[in-house]
Amino acid sequence: MKRILVPVDGSEDSAKALNKAKEIGLLNDSEILILTVVNSQRDNPYIIEQDYTSELSKKNIEKGKKVLEASLEIIGEYPGNVETMIRNGDVAETIIDIAEDEKYDLIVMGRRGANISSRSLLGSVSNKVLNYAPKSVLVVK
Repeated sequence: MKRILVPVDGSEDSAKALNKAKEIGLLNDSEILILTVVNSQRDNPYIIEQDYTSELSKKNIEKGKKVLEASLEIIGEYPGNVETMIRNGDVAETIIDIAEDEKYDLIVMGRRGANISSRSLLGSVSNKVLNYAPKSVLVVK
């Protein structure tokens, strides 16, 4: 487990995932990527005018940056390499793609995210990642 991917959204469960990734990383001298994925207006098929510079997109990106800053505080003085990344798109698909493309060994993520209501409409992100990622996934409760 030399490379660990930790998707975060600012929820309590993603904070638990960060702590678990840190614990595993310390045991294995792992590098950690903290990822947050935002959905801009562009990803909504029901909105005809698709503009990355929209107010909604700007607010989502700013929220994502704050989530990453808070995540770095949680991970604290981790002795290994820690990087952050913000991406736009479908959350589960983006997590899976980055884990596969960047050759991460392990995905550590929370069971539920900050937006619990979307779970009933779309299926949970953790469930999708668990079922479709070609990598090992640790879901933290």
